[in-house]
Amino acid sequence: MPTNGVVAELLEWDRQYGAYLHPSIEIARNDEAGYHWRATEHIPADTTISVAPHSLTLSYLNALVDDKFTVFKAQRHHFKIESIGFFYLMVQYVNRSTSFWKPYLDALPSPDSEFSTPLWFDDADDLAWIEGTDVLHTMLGRREIYEEYYTSGIRVLSSSGIDTAPYTWDLFRWAITMFTSRTFSSRAIAPQDSKYWTTYKTNAQGQRQTVLLDMSRTPAEDLDFSILFPVQDFGNHSNNARVDWAFDPGRFSIKVNDPVEAEQEVFNNYGPKPNDELLMGYGFCIPDNPFDGVLLTLKPPPLDLQGELHPIHPGYFSSTGEWSSERTTVRLRHPRMFTPETASPSAPASIFHILPEPLLELLLYILRHERGIPFDWIPFPMMHLLNDDGARRYLPHIARMIVQSLMPKLQKLQNADLGEPKNQKQQQAAIYRSGQVTAIEANIAALRTFTRSLLVGPEQQGPRFVTLEGLLQTWHLHSNQTDPGSANVFISGIEAVVGSREVSQWRQAGWEDDILVLALSAIYLDGVAQRQGWTPEYLLDPTPWGLKAAELDMEPEVVARAEGLMEMIRSCAQAGVGGEGSLWRDGRWRAEVIAKVGGRWVEFDGLMMMVPGSDGEGEEARLVVYLHGT
Repeated sequence: MPTNGVVAELLEWDRQYGAYLHPSIEIARNDEAGYHWRATEHIPADTTISVAPHSLTLSYLNALVDDKFTVFKAQRHHFKIESIGFFYLMVQYVNRSTSFWKPYLDALPSPDSEFSTPLWFDDADDLAWIEGTDVLHTMLGRREIYEEYYTSGIRVLSSSGIDTAPYTWDLFRWAITMFTSRTFSSRAIAPQDSKYWTTYKTNAQGQRQTVLLDMSRTPAEDLDFSILFPVQDFGNHSNNARVDWAFDPGRFSIKVNDPVEAEQEVFNNYGPKPNDELLMGYGFCIPDNPFDGVLLTLKPPPLDLQGELHPIHPGYFSSTGEWSSERTTVRLRHPRMFTPETASPSAPASIFHILPEPLLELLLYILRHERGIPFDWIPFPMMHLLNDDGARRYLPHIARMIVQSLMPKLQKLQNADLGEPKNQKQQQAAIYRSGQVTAIEANIAALRTFTRSLLVGPEQQGPRFVTLEGLLQTWHLHSNQTDPGSANVFISGIEAVVGSREVSQWRQAGWEDDILVLALSAIYLDGVAQRQGWTPEYLLDPTPWGLKAAELDMEPEVVARAEGLMEMIRSCAQAGVGGEGSLWRDGRWRAEVIAKVGGRWVEFDGLMMMVPGSDGEGEEARLVVYLHGT
């Protein structure tokens, strides 16, 4: 594609100030890619394709030294750093006929162009495509901040005698979009071992002049800002592009590591960005983006746990000491070895290796707190969860909590009836939504695969989930050798009361959950839970024999249910099942014991799971309980 006049002026201006663009690269343009780099001839690997001096950059530093527009220096403390950059770019565009950056501004998309970043989703039909997504939440939050920037900035300009009529909200949005879609980090121009930052201005004679700014007293957050690098920002993004960026004194260069053939586009690489970042900042998404993921924000933990967390994790809290959901939002990567259809990796627990460690740590603390375990800081939570036998019992519950948090997000995305996308905004949002669904489904599939991997037979060793019949079989296999019939005695006692020894009959009669509570309590009384290491951490306290309900601080309905089960125990004892010394006549049976042992065990380590049907066909939802140990 031949170089047009705008591009020719830009390249001439670029070269005039010491920039370099490889002679085998042209700046081409089409509707899909906009202005972009294209190779006119073969470019070998390891070739530096572009070099730009710092003197061409545009950032808030230029605004602070501009003698023509002194409002930014004079009113510096009335602006946020980010806002100065936006307003200064607007000022340059409105006055572009005399701007140093005129050739660059002429080559940028005009403010009346069609933009696809969510900040431009004004139409309800467009907004519907990001409804229920993290991007909508992020956009609304940023829009509120930007509107505050705009309102306060216009007030400052007006009070300084500047005609604000040209500085419209749409022009402000344009300036924001130019920075988010073309920006480089200030690290590209950061000085080495110096308190002085170099910037540039045009003096009264029209010459470019170097200015040193003493930034030694500038807050650290104000040293991290966005800059525009003319021509360097014309390279479009590709995840597959292997490039090197070199930040040398006074200049910034880009090198391609792979050869580029003639007529091919020459890509840059903006880094491993997921589609939500690409859509928010650049207005495009990549189908099947390998860096996609989903954001997860958990509900704040109980206030007393927050008090324990604050000294060791102050970053979870705002400056006023309140829990910050924003600071505790984490990104779940796409676990690409799992798919919703065939989630059968060889190592199911590997999903935890790619989950954010702060998420695992926080969920571990919440689970321990729910179970009444005293708070104890865990310095290496990932290692603790994956390598400590006692801590591994929390993994299936962590998996369940994450799945429960993800399901509402998935349902919102899947339940939306949007039809086919009708414009560029909707097309890019559709790619983003599809990637979100895929990432959520893959995480859920991976976590459920791990949980289901624990549903094993009673003869197998290690942690497992068991149904009621699986629990009874496991109990029988591991009974005390001096009393190998405890499980049989238990089943016989239930049979004497219910009229059947078949678990399927107990289920039909609505007794399954209650009998599971009784069985766990009996296993605890029998001592097999302690011998086999099944006893949960929250039941390792001194046994509650003889304690009253009030001392156990239990809900009345919990104790009432346990008292109902005591009637079953008395009926079994009266039936004489197992003889005089059987477990049914154990003097330690109390409603409080049933509630604290069996009730809490089911509450904290039980869950509903799809298991093979009792008739050998299909699957059915059953209550299962987790046993950790040999």
